[in-house]
Amino acid sequence: MHCSFAGRVEFSGNAVNAGAVIVENSVFPSVTRPASQRDQAIDILRGLALITIAINHITGFTDRMGMIGMQFPTLTLWGFSSAAEIFFLVSGYLVGAVYFSKVKEPAVTAFAGKVWVRVRKLYIYNFVLFLILIPLCWFSADMARLSFYSYFFQGGPFTIVQFLLLYIQPYCLEILVTYMVLLATAPIFAILLRVQPIVALLASAALYCYAHEHPLFNIPGGTPVGDWRWNFNPASWQVLFYGAMAAGRYRLLDVVRQRTAGNWRWFLPAWIIFAGLTWLFLAQNWYDFEVLYQSKVRVGPIRAIHALAVSWAIMSLFWMWPSLQRLWFARQCAVIGSNSLQTFVASVAISYAAGFVWIEYARTHAAYIALCIASVIVLGLFASAYRKWIHRASAV
Repeated sequence: MHCSFAGRVEFSGNAVNAGAVIVENSVFPSVTRPASQRDQAIDILRGLALITIAINHITGFTDRMGMIGMQFPTLTLWGFSSAAEIFFLVSGYLVGAVYFSKVKEPAVTAFAGKVWVRVRKLYIYNFVLFLILIPLCWFSADMARLSFYSYFFQGGPFTIVQFLLLYIQPYCLEILVTYMVLLATAPIFAILLRVQPIVALLASAALYCYAHEHPLFNIPGGTPVGDWRWNFNPASWQVLFYGAMAAGRYRLLDVVRQRTAGNWRWFLPAWIIFAGLTWLFLAQNWYDFEVLYQSKVRVGPIRAIHALAVSWAIMSLFWMWPSLQRLWFARQCAVIGSNSLQTFVASVAISYAAGFVWIEYARTHAAYIALCIASVIVLGLFASAYRKWIHRASAV
């Protein structure tokens, strides 16, 4: 993991700050179609992303405490992107597919009302999560320092107001505020998308290019270190969310899924691109060079391309061979991904708890590996229990 505190906090490659967009009762809405036709590949993909988030957040604590030993293997250990990019892509796509479908053609005012309700729900969950994590950081000075809760403990009530105003965020919660901004401003993009799709996409791309080339074009605040600017620049990350939202409006994923099923000509390119990018990432250490444009704050082009390749490769695997969706591991990932909001909140709390245990009681590599495995198990148990509770509640 590479941690830089000289400018802003940025975890590139291995440690991930990932959040989730809330749409109705999950971070990503499920496409409203019969259960028998539901694309489980999406739930599996976001379940894998949530597992990655939990593990990488734990790694974010242990690595900054000087842990010696290899990090727990995840896709982000061998690639340019992290689970954050996948969340932006999938959430944007499903927001467009469910709430702004070209077939249904809803009014922009109706669309705005729905997404603004989601923003309010996201804000509430973000605040509840902030409160839940306080005890763990209160009883551990190292946890408070690494999570930046020490800023709130030392600053008093005024810093809580800063958090409520989305000015300062602790570790693992930064990305949530970026989602709030993108969801809140989605109606503006929707207007452009309805009037002229090409103009809307070009405007999004132009904003992205400008923000990428001008690092100071960012919102003040973020984590209370470095240059005090957001770790996930909305002006940059919007290109993933809004680009995917445009694709969702026209249900482009359905086309790709239909063409990939049983078709090697659509399946192989996804995995060839993914394998090539993986080799390029690893070759940086093998041949002592660095690939440019992989900033996480400004979501560099190579990160965006890798995230698209990862998403395409994983989903194409389950589109090519649908029977794989019935495997135990795939079904467990789907359960974790099916209630993304609650599972994400749980994953952050679990990561903090694991970090607390490691820092205060067992600073060994073996303990780190055991805590990562235990955290994934607990996350799966929580997701299963929550789904059962939802089913029982809906049956009453």
